[in-house]
Amino acid sequence: MARATAVKMPPEASAVHGCEGARRVLALMLAFSADKNTLTARDLAAATGIALPSVYRYITLLRETGLLAGDERGSYRLSARLIGLARAAEAAESIIDIADPVMRELAAETGETVILVRLIGRSAVCVHRVQSAQRLRISFEPGQPLPLERGASAQRDPEAAARFEEKAVRDARRGYAVSEEELEKGVWAVSAPVLQGKRMIAVITVPSPLVRAPQPLQQKLIDQVRDAAQTLNEALRVTRR
Repeated sequence: MARATAVKMPPEASAVHGCEGARRVLALMLAFSADKNTLTARDLAAATGIALPSVYRYITLLRETGLLAGDERGSYRLSARLIGLARAAEAAESIIDIADPVMRELAAETGETVILVRLIGRSAVCVHRVQSAQRLRISFEPGQPLPLERGASAQRDPEAAARFEEKAVRDARRGYAVSEEELEKGVWAVSAPVLQGKRMIAVITVPSPLVRAPQPLQQKLIDQVRDAAQTLNEALRVTRR
């Protein structure tokens, strides 16, 4: 008899112990993404570590509830029923309404995609995006989780963890953070914090292909992103008075 292996839970679904069946169902749903929007049962088993017979049982449950759709070739996708949930989640993110005009102005100034990222659970998640009009552009989908620098490799390497802590302190002091080819090859990015009082609630980020962000232009992008974050911070202060 097949036995389930350890479930490869994403960070945002693994914080609570117990309710193993529910955790596995969530793991299957969170295995889907914009890039991996159609998966077979074997794909889902490989992505989650759940034994294949169990994957089929959970697929049956998800199809009965209308959250998963399948085809005759044995491929599955999240159903359109989830669009309503996505809209409800977006509507609950009141910061988006305030951030959108600021982000659109920044996108027009820089010619680059602008994303708003929030820490949700244990994942950094893109909650809003204003896409660049450039043919060569960096694409992030709303709802897409982004890797945190404090990843598994840093946890296994004490020196890497120490370097991360030093960088976080330095970035906090200067009010922005930059990265070069840390997420994707050929990509440079700058982020600035969005604050509610003294608490950081999000970051506004401009990722750019390195060919459009050479060293002489990086300071200009840094200044533009910091100015946009400051504008958004002031708008949030005014709104919450």
